[in-house]
Amino acid sequence: MNIKGRNKISTEFNTSSMTDLVFLLLIFFMILSTLVKQNNVIDMNLPKSSSTKVSSSKSVVSVDKNFVFRVDNQVVDKTQIVSMLQQKLGPPDASSRVEIAMDEDVPHSYFVELVDLVSVQAGYKISIQTKNSQR
Repeated sequence: MNIKGRNKISTEFNTSSMTDLVFLLLIFFMILSTLVKQNNVIDMNLPKSSSTKVSSSKSVVSVDKNFVFRVDNQVVDKTQIVSMLQQKLGPPDASSRVEIAMDEDVPHSYFVELVDLVSVQAGYKISIQTKNSQR
């Protein structure tokens, strides 16, 4: 007698529901990541440039539209910039580079003052942070 059972268990795994779930999670996190605002970001309107070269600096000195000086997002007085950079970066060498980021509404005299502090007094090479105008 050849008796076969009616309930066969399928050993195949259907992945269509798994891919739907993965795509839904991907869309969720993409939307969520655009809505999240970081707390340590300084709101600055950078000047535009046509260059796309990205610097790999070790430290950033910035001045926002309220004329607040920062070294790596830490608020400092203008007189403390050189000592703070020397403390963070050590003595200047060939690889020591400081990036200067300034709001485009800040007067030019602040930029000249920062270049004097960072490059002339402290001895570090500088680069200027800008926004790419081609985007």
